Amino acid sequence: MKTIWRAAAPVVGVLAGAVATGLLLGGNATATESGSTGDRFAIREVMDRHQMYIDLKDADSYADLYAKDGHYRSPFGSADGRNEIKAMFIDLAEKGFTQGKRHMSGPAMIEVSGTTATARSWYWVAETEAEHAVYATGTYTDKLRKVNGEWEIVQRVQTLDELAPESQ
Repeated sequence: MKTIWRAAAPVVGVLAGAVATGLLLGGNATATESGSTGDRFAIREVMDRHQMYIDLKDADSYADLYAKDGHYRSPFGSADGRNEIKAMFIDLAEKGFTQGKRHMSGPAMIEVSGTTATARSWYWVAETEAEHAVYATGTYTDKLRKVNGEWEIVQRVQTLDELAPESQ
């Protein structure tokens, strides 16, 4: 039981922070002076769906979160446009890259200016098959735009947190 708690402790801490942030901000991402609460909530929904669609293996819905001319950049691959983004998603899934993983959204800072927005958020990926553990953590930096009342990702850049040298 000690091992499970030790592996779960970082996740519990992040979840507690996310819950506290949600309670303090009425369930929304970090408030800003510009942009409505509804816009920030809708953007957060896009960010959360991004993670859920990976685990649901829903390539179409995942790609549809992006603008037609959207861009995705990560240490695992890059793609331009919905068709390439969908193809990259399918390729990574077929190679087993996402097998046994659960993708989580962490706290976010969202700034809205009219029909454009920027967001910076933390994420973590949990291992669910070999053992329950945090597999990876990192940051998303997003540019979004509102088209016909819907927010879409124009650009997402994913980075991985570096491990401390003594832990490698």
